[in-house]
Amino acid sequence: MVPDGEKPDLMDVKKELLSGSDIFELREKWNEEQVLRIPARTLAYIGDAVFELGLRLSHVRTGMDHAGRLHDSLVKFVSSPAQAKLFEKIFPTVDENEQQFLKNWRNTKLPSRYGSGTKGEYARATALEAWVAYLFLTKQEQRLENLFKLALSKQDHEEKKSA
Repeated sequence: MVPDGEKPDLMDVKKELLSGSDIFELREKWNEEQVLRIPARTLAYIGDAVFELGLRLSHVRTGMDHAGRLHDSLVKFVSSPAQAKLFEKIFPTVDENEQQFLKNWRNTKLPSRYGSGTKGEYARATALEAWVAYLFLTKQEQRLENLFKLALSKQDHEEKKSA
C-alpha cells in the first residue's frame, strides 16, 4: 500500500521477457456456420473487443507501458474512420465468400446514433469488427495477426509521412 500523497513506483517491465504472439486464443474453434448465424452487430461487439485487445497487446510488447500513452495511441486505430480505411484495404484481398459476408455485415441495420465519422464509415467499421470476430471465433489466428500488423503498419507509415 502506498501512503497518501506518494506516488507508487512504476514496475519496470523487461520487454524482452514478453515473448510469444500478440494473439490470444479460444479454447476451441467455433463452427463457421454457427458463427455466420450470429447477428452482425453481435459479431461486431465481439470483434471490437478482440481488435482492441490485440492492438493493446502489440503496443505493450513494443515497449509502450504508460496507460495514458497506451490509450491515446490506440484511439487512432479503433475509431470508425480508421477502421473504415482498414476495411477498404482488406476488402479486395479476401475471397468472394468473405466479400459477401463483409457486404452483408456492412449493410446491417445501424443504430440511430453512432460514434465518430460518417454513417458509411461506421457501417464499414462494423463490418470490419464483425470480420475480426469471425476470424477469431473460427481460429484463423494467422489472418488475424496479419490484420493487426496491417493496421499498425498503416498507422506507422502515416505518422512517418506527417513527421
